[in-house]
Amino acid sequence: VLASDEQLAVATVMSFKGLERPVVVLAVNGFRDPHAAGDVLRVGMSRPTLRLVVVADPHQLRQLGGDALLAALTPR
Repeated sequence: VLASDEQLAVATVMSFKGLERPVVVLAVNGFRDPHAAGDVLRVGMSRPTLRLVVVADPHQLRQLGGDALLAALTPR
């Protein structure tokens, strides 16, 4: 965890593994290891208990998880 208090925690996805927060904002700005991108995205998306906000390039999300992932993350 890079920074934290009772209300806010800023961390890389992998350092947040095993932790949860009510709301998670997942900022996807690339991956160090493209082969592990799917795993990193799954870990990040599984951390919120109430709401997930994903900030990412839709084309990158489509490449990682196909149209189903993009549709699941698109507000209706």
